[in-house]
Amino acid sequence: MNTQPLRRRAFTFLAWTALIVALSGCGMLNSGSGDAGSAPVIQLIARTPSDTVSAFLNAWGARDYERMYSQLSAESQSMMALPVFREVYTQADTQIGTSGVQITLGATHEQGRTAAVQYDLVVNSTIFGAIPDLGRTMRLIQAPGGGDWRVAWSNMDIFEGFAPGASLEAVSTRPPRANIVDREGRALVETDGETITLFAALQEMRDYEGCMTLLGYVMRREREDVIGVWAGYNAESVVPIGDLDPDEYDTNAALLTDLCGIRTATRTTRHYIGHGIATHVTGYVGDIPAEQFEAYQSRGYSQGDLVGLGGIEAAYETELAGQPARALRIREPGGLIVRELAGAGGVPGQSVRLTLDANLQRVAAQAISDAYNYASNNWANRAHSPGGGAVVIDVNTGAILALVSYPTYDPGMFNPDTPLFFPGNIIAGLQSDARQPFFNRVTQGQYSPGSTFKIVTESAAANERVWSPDDIFNCGMEWNGREFGDTLPVRLDWRATEPEEARFATGEVSMSQALTASCNPFFYQMGAMLYNQRGATALSDTARRMGLGTATGLGTIMPEAAGSITPPTSVEEAINNAIGQAETQVTIIQMARMVAGIANNGTLYRPYVVEQVGGDNGAAPSFVAEPEVVGDMGLSQTAFDVVRQGMCDVTQVEVVGRSTGRPLGTAWFVFDDPEGFPATYTVCGKTGTAQTGRVEPHGWFVAYAPADNPQIAVAAMIEHGREGSETAAPIVRRIMDAYFNTPAASYPGWWENEYVALNIPAGATGG
Repeated sequence: MNTQPLRRRAFTFLAWTALIVALSGCGMLNSGSGDAGSAPVIQLIARTPSDTVSAFLNAWGARDYERMYSQLSAESQSMMALPVFREVYTQADTQIGTSGVQITLGATHEQGRTAAVQYDLVVNSTIFGAIPDLGRTMRLIQAPGGGDWRVAWSNMDIFEGFAPGASLEAVSTRPPRANIVDREGRALVETDGETITLFAALQEMRDYEGCMTLLGYVMRREREDVIGVWAGYNAESVVPIGDLDPDEYDTNAALLTDLCGIRTATRTTRHYIGHGIATHVTGYVGDIPAEQFEAYQSRGYSQGDLVGLGGIEAAYETELAGQPARALRIREPGGLIVRELAGAGGVPGQSVRLTLDANLQRVAAQAISDAYNYASNNWANRAHSPGGGAVVIDVNTGAILALVSYPTYDPGMFNPDTPLFFPGNIIAGLQSDARQPFFNRVTQGQYSPGSTFKIVTESAAANERVWSPDDIFNCGMEWNGREFGDTLPVRLDWRATEPEEARFATGEVSMSQALTASCNPFFYQMGAMLYNQRGATALSDTARRMGLGTATGLGTIMPEAAGSITPPTSVEEAINNAIGQAETQVTIIQMARMVAGIANNGTLYRPYVVEQVGGDNGAAPSFVAEPEVVGDMGLSQTAFDVVRQGMCDVTQVEVVGRSTGRPLGTAWFVFDDPEGFPATYTVCGKTGTAQTGRVEPHGWFVAYAPADNPQIAVAAMIEHGREGSETAAPIVRRIMDAYFNTPAASYPGWWENEYVALNIPAGATGG
């Protein structure tokens, strides 16, 4: 069995003696009479030797070192100051894990001013359990004039056999840390996994430009970050670039060698599959933080042990780490073991099975990474978009199948065995990076949802019956809401600011078609009518029933924000809320759950990512997840039917306007373009383009599929990424192509063109 290196902690009486000598030179020793340097000592009168022994040992069990010291004889106190005494017992108790003592007093033998008390002692330990030390004797001295009895202390009063010069040592051997696996048992994180480190020198590259592009692709990093690896190094310096999985290296080895002159080194380590594809879920391991060392030490950890520091690794530290085999012993200066005081057998760690699908997780991570590299001269340039996120959930259980926050980072850099040069500097650079790679955009980010919120507004309008599904609305380029109390003279449809759309107003639409076309005027009016006819909380109440504005329950594993859904205080606020603007804030995971609820007819499941704990080698698992229903949307069947029809038509080219004959759907060209690569499955979705206070809006796409038998819901958001149909939707298409096992569609060719900013007026939203 592979184990981590043996860890030992020991202290000796010789070390204490040296400390005493040093302190005596500083005037810190005392004679028990309050000399300079000693702490005030509580003087307690003990009428019998047994009383003193009992008081001393019970104070030990409570770790009340001052009270223990007060029981020492004047002679003992003159030889050891309170600070030294306290340190002796603090170190011993840390190694023992002392949590209390049990005392059984025996006979007392007095002779003049001396006494010997026999007793049995059991030291209770949080690490070793009960440690019996039987047949003990404690020696005492009576103060002059028939005073109280005090302990004539020595090392042997800690444990029998702990003579001067001997050391008390705790030895632990940790079992291998258990794996984190996906829903099919495929490794996501594995102990003793093989990884390939890539090295290269600039002067050895045969095609610099091609090499940088290739490395960005295979390592799922922005090309600009790859270029930065060599900053500060000479052209001849061979620099570690990062790690690759063996299979990914094998696939790309020929090109890496040809273009980059790559050198490699193989090592066995705690291996994170994909080196960043699921870091925001799995977390990472590293050295015990200094400020937490004492707490970990009391649980049996040693200096040099690795612990989980984020995600699943931290949340399931106890299960993954197991329990080490431990021994507490006394060793004499020559190395001979004097006594084996206690031992505890090790307990293997338990694997943690996640709901993630490793293949889908890799595809989702690659899809976003590829998008940012491919569109690096356009919307994905870091001057515009710092990052994004996507999540896939099972609509019938709430299980998370993939969760990606971009940019990400390789968790292996926190392991002391990393081959990277100056990892501390790399980590510090990531912590100060404006793109916030440690930030989980799927669960922590709070964003205006833009037009994706029209799903909620349409649900509320249909449920509250402020508009009939069959009524026709004339969707023009402008909307005047003064009759509803709006103070703005005019509000624009999103098409009014789009050069290719400005010639064609949507025209007459039904309720579902208004959602398909993302008709702003219709939703302006619905916001006003809900506010005026059904009250200020009509829309916000519906949003909360649909799972928005409250954390989903993932916070024990990864940081999670609640978002913000607040009732409007004016009709203007109600109008802005209806199109997902104003103070409305949601998270990506909330939007995915909301869409899943639309797909499954209103059931809100608690999203979860842990499927099972344990169950290794035929053992019974210690935990098995069950889907948990946490709410119902409370919508009428009419509301579901209208919303689903509107969403399903968003991706269909043949759903056209009455007057224009042009497709109404805002994402038909992503999924159903007859001149492109039509999807082989049916997608029901909604685009969103949310104002952010900057020129560049957030781009959203939320969807479920297939239409007739929904299985998955997907939500993706690109920060400051133009319209959702342009950026988020193609990424979702890539993810869905993989899920439904069809060839991946190409990304839009215009992504390589020069960036052109959108023109979205204040108070409006894109499609």
